[in-house]
Amino acid sequence: MKMIVWACALSLGLALSGRAAADVLPPPNPPAPDIFVLSLYQTKLESESVSPEFGRAQTDSLILNYFSADLLALYKSTFNSPEPIVDADVFMMAQDWDTKEVATKTTAQTAASATVEADFQIAGQPRKVVLTLSLSAPDVWQIEDIAADGVSLRQMIASGTAAAP
Repeated sequence: MKMIVWACALSLGLALSGRAAADVLPPPNPPAPDIFVLSLYQTKLESESVSPEFGRAQTDSLILNYFSADLLALYKSTFNSPEPIVDADVFMMAQDWDTKEVATKTTAQTAASATVEADFQIAGQPRKVVLTLSLSAPDVWQIEDIAADGVSLRQMIASGTAAAP
């Protein structure tokens, strides 16, 4: 009988300890938007320093993993165009670049979205790329759009697909 009482007490204790741990642990939080964007650029720059091929592969991986479903579908819609519609690195919004350092700052944020500026230099000239983010899950940022010099990736694709025969 003592064994049964002991087993029940142990089971109850384990059940309560699991419940208590679940109640104590906070829900996951996304990283700060500027830290998220900085990590994307750092991943990109580190892979580019290995080789251009590895850099392109890593860029493709970042696009697949962090573009929102809508932006990814729009981006993929350009693949069968006879002429390139997106003829630039989407994170740099430039064809040629030699960037080594990127600084980021969040310029706007709500509970479900954020705007982050990424500042760097290309050929000694300052460059600002603005990323619009949304939370796709409680702790995952996704890229809704990327813009520089008044042109966004969505606009680039829309104008390119409208001009395509």
